[in-house]
Amino acid sequence: MATGTADGTRVAYIAESAFGTTPSTPTFQVLRTTNAGLATNKLTGTSQDLRADGNVPDEFLLGMDVEGSYNFELSYGTLDDILAGALAASWSTNVLKNGMTPKFFTFEETIELGSTDSFSRFVGCMVDSFTLDITARQAITGSFGLIGKSETLATAIISGATYTAANTKAVMTGAASVGALTVGSISPAPLVRRLQLQINRNLRRRTVVNSLYTDEPGVGRCDVTGNLECYFASNALYQAVLDHDTIAIETTLGTVTSEKYTIEIPSAKLGSGRRVVGGNGSDIMVNIPFRGLYNSSDAASIVITRAVS
Repeated sequence: MATGTADGTRVAYIAESAFGTTPSTPTFQVLRTTNAGLATNKLTGTSQDLRADGNVPDEFLLGMDVEGSYNFELSYGTLDDILAGALAASWSTNVLKNGMTPKFFTFEETIELGSTDSFSRFVGCMVDSFTLDITARQAITGSFGLIGKSETLATAIISGATYTAANTKAVMTGAASVGALTVGSISPAPLVRRLQLQINRNLRRRTVVNSLYTDEPGVGRCDVTGNLECYFASNALYQAVLDHDTIAIETTLGTVTSEKYTIEIPSAKLGSGRRVVGGNGSDIMVNIPFRGLYNSSDAASIVITRAVS
């Protein structure tokens, strides 16, 4: 009997026009990911009936939810749909800003089992979180979290389904792919060792009587947070922390003309940062959490531009 291996796994997705409904004869987009991450979480209850023999009489099913996350190494054009889902918005002239329009997806995980494969299809999926980690001398990595409605199993593709291969563009790195990174107008310009970004959509499930599954989840506010890890080279950056300053953080990622992203947080409020003095032989660092606030000029908290020259 053939058994599944991670090397024989395919992850693919397609946008849904209606929550929880996979399009007929779908054209799935194969996803570049470093794991297969979705699963059904069963919510159960235990009967509290009294029994003279002291046994548990029943364990009953209360609900079923899809949840999980996918990890990735960033490459150009791979996650544009996912970013739109995370920001609940659509690309407009290659610009994406956070909004309140939900995006729904069907995700399919295929495990190779020889003559008969295993297909898990997760419908009604929405992007609840998105993270990005830009670290010196590392691949630029991240993850996105999903919540969904339900999972079904199959042993064959959906009738008429086709699959678009993932692109083969180079993985971006913190060394070669960061063309620009500005932290406000602070002088001297901070030397950044690591930039972490998190987007949380605060989705909420809507449970209903007569169904094990959630109805279309509600979209919460867009919470943009992150952390800067910089070398301590002057008082300027730490003074901005003490002054509770609001600054713009902007970075451009990519090496190929017209295949770059610019990520801008136009109004980043600096949080409770601190200088980190380690032991002998270590550099003094400044770790600064930040939160993206609404910027009236951009009418958003975060702005992503693609196809940058």
